[in-house]
Amino acid sequence: MELKVRNFAKIAEADIIIDGITIIAGNNNTGKSTIGKILDAIFNTTINIGEKMNKARVNLLSEALQKELEQILAREDSYFSIRYDMQLSVRKFAEELVEGKNGSDDLCRRYLRSLEISLDSTEEDQAIERFRSLLAEIGQISEMSLSEAIYTNYFGDIFHKQINSVYHREKEAAVTLLIKGKKIQLEFKNDECVNCVRELGISNTSLYIDDPFVLDELNNRLFLFTSDESMHQRNIVQKLTATKEKGIEERALSALLMNRRLEEIVALMNKVVAGKVLRRQKYMYQMEGDITKELDVASLSTGLKSFVIIKQLLLNGALNEKDVIVLDEPEIHLHPEWQLIYAELIVLLQKKFDFHIIVTTHSSHFMEALELFAKRYGLFNRCNYYLADVKEHGAYFENVTDDLSRIYKQMVDPTLLLSRLREKLETEDDEL
Repeated sequence: MELKVRNFAKIAEADIIIDGITIIAGNNNTGKSTIGKILDAIFNTTINIGEKMNKARVNLLSEALQKELEQILAREDSYFSIRYDMQLSVRKFAEELVEGKNGSDDLCRRYLRSLEISLDSTEEDQAIERFRSLLAEIGQISEMSLSEAIYTNYFGDIFHKQINSVYHREKEAAVTLLIKGKKIQLEFKNDECVNCVRELGISNTSLYIDDPFVLDELNNRLFLFTSDESMHQRNIVQKLTATKEKGIEERALSALLMNRRLEEIVALMNKVVAGKVLRRQKYMYQMEGDITKELDVASLSTGLKSFVIIKQLLLNGALNEKDVIVLDEPEIHLHPEWQLIYAELIVLLQKKFDFHIIVTTHSSHFMEALELFAKRYGLFNRCNYYLADVKEHGAYFENVTDDLSRIYKQMVDPTLLLSRLREKLETEDDEL
């Protein structure tokens, strides 16, 4: 899999291979995070896009039909309000209209009579004509126009409607995802998708993880607190709370298969965070070995939350083989020793589940840990390293897999800088 980006936000040009683990390093403000966000947006917009477009048509038509129904019935009763069972009937009618793409007289009359609406023949004909008009209006929106609008909205939310180049606003932005010789290509002008080419479907999901505090949203959402969740945070929360209905036999087999894969991974994570997430009146974390000791997930330390998120996603089956995981500077919330465990965890996840993983970092220690664990587990050839650098017209990304010293030279070790400062201060003290 390869992602090509041109004139997108701060990025002038990037050709990123994603086959195993992709590590992107560089200074702050060089567009490292943008790469992961683009990939995440492509996957989560494209997956089941046909169903999404159909659902959008049904929702829009259902709302329009409900308004028509309100107007019809309000003529007889000024205090009228639509009952819940009527809302369900309206939606079912909208689904039938969209599916059949034909507002036949028989279907419309059957719908009106099911709602026990008393109309004379003239009023009934007028209502049917209005239903047909609404269906025709929605039908005029082409698949291409609707898919472009969906990409515009999704990318607009992720990038705050700042998609085209910040250096050359007039240039067309383009992102292309290549998978086995087929592509998904999107072009943007004035921060709107103006062309999309989809030669393949997407069946895998993507997760963009940049903030361990997203775990706090489990209970915020449970108690309907207001939240400023980003789209990718909302995606994580949905997967953390997802439950799949399975039969007893299927659950037993799934558990056996998952336990084999997870045994080594869970053992590694238990060095840091032994326990599990439970749903009581709110989400709690139960410590292993003491069932009476439970903590609100929001009370866990930031570092622990980083591990709990991954652990819960694995245990509830929210992650599937070949899914995409983007980890944006995961080391910043972790103790140096835990950084090593997290780096090993990333490598093991790729080995056991064949995930496509993107990691951004500006820590030489964390990158070295990824490099060494990849060698230890025989995955060094499944790793690609990129160095981001800002030039006159934007950020460029260079594949430095064959020369990692270039990354390490840029990532000046803070301890080295402190040692030099210490030597300088000691020299000044000696001179005094």
